[in-house]
Amino acid sequence: MGREWRAVVVGVGTIGRIHIHALRRNRVHVASVVGSSPARALAAAEAVGGPRGDPDLATALANADADVVHICTPNLHHYALAREALLAGKHVVCEKPLTITSAEAADLHELAASSGLVHAVCFNNRFYPLVQDIAARMRSGEIGRPFLLRASIADDSLWLDTDGGWRLDPAQGGPSIVTATIGSHLVDLASLCLASRVRAVCADFETVHPVRRRPRPGAAGQWQEYHLSGEEVATLLVRFENGAPGALALSQVSAGHPYRITLEIDGSGCGVQWDSERPNELWLGYRNRPNVLVIPDPNVMSPAARPYAEYPGCYRQGFDDTFRVLFRQVYAHIGIPAELRPAPDFPTFADGHGGMLVLDAAIRSARERRWVDVDWSGHDALVARARVAAVRTTSGAAR
Repeated sequence: MGREWRAVVVGVGTIGRIHIHALRRNRVHVASVVGSSPARALAAAEAVGGPRGDPDLATALANADADVVHICTPNLHHYALAREALLAGKHVVCEKPLTITSAEAADLHELAASSGLVHAVCFNNRFYPLVQDIAARMRSGEIGRPFLLRASIADDSLWLDTDGGWRLDPAQGGPSIVTATIGSHLVDLASLCLASRVRAVCADFETVHPVRRRPRPGAAGQWQEYHLSGEEVATLLVRFENGAPGALALSQVSAGHPYRITLEIDGSGCGVQWDSERPNELWLGYRNRPNVLVIPDPNVMSPAARPYAEYPGCYRQGFDDTFRVLFRQVYAHIGIPAELRPAPDFPTFADGHGGMLVLDAAIRSARERRWVDVDWSGHDALVARARVAAVRTTSGAAR
């Protein structure tokens, strides 16, 4: 990576710790961690071994001499923190979903695009080597015309009526639970592998436990009931811009699956099937010849996907590596002068904005019980303006 980059990680929960681990594997110096309170920040700094523990981002930016800010907080805080970091001249990596509303996402998209700074959304599941291989086979035409995409994400984090967390609070997580939390990943993954955006959606949301229980404050062993307004299960019929139909299933009440992604594409050239519980196997299906099982070995993968398989086929890359490879791509991009940077090979705030537009359409569809088109007009106008600005910057540098 050349010089040693310095990062601030805001949010010290599970995902924050995963970011820290992946950054260190990329030899990025974690200069500060920011917690929800001074005590929590200091405890987290001690637990992860050495960075500063700061009570807020402003303090961290004033003292940590950071290049990049990683935002790993509840969704409610993404917008303000990303905006603060960009206005301070820092590159930003933000967890998904990018914001609570599509209006906030549009604002961040525009600000980031005009800043000359690198911006990324942590759709890490793109960076399994065989997911990249599927995308490469689609772009090359090997899969052919896609007839149908079937995909799902299942976890069991809300299986019990006593399971909880900040995502169940609309004030912190937004109006959607499962569709925002894991649906944002699945829409991104499906769009990548089909090389096409979602054009329209017909969604059905299901609240499995409309009344949940949480520990009663100050009363050990006792519970209090509360009403859930969001969905733990969602099914989405989608139509992509390339004409392909898709069926997406989302569940956080699937016992036995801590986190499972499945993806299948039926194409005119072949079928493909991938399962995150067996992430190093890609099934290619044929009618008139034997099916093929591909492993993440550069010798057998599509040329465009080979850089994502860093080891010989006898070794394996897993969930943690998806973050490491994403951050490797982001920090390599940061190391290139702004006027010379190529198109990013990672998800940006433009992708995060697009994901929020699909989420908006899904929420509206579930509420109104009908198909809803995704309105890409504002998003595409922002992308067009950013491209014009980039051309002007590059032309100016050349002169």
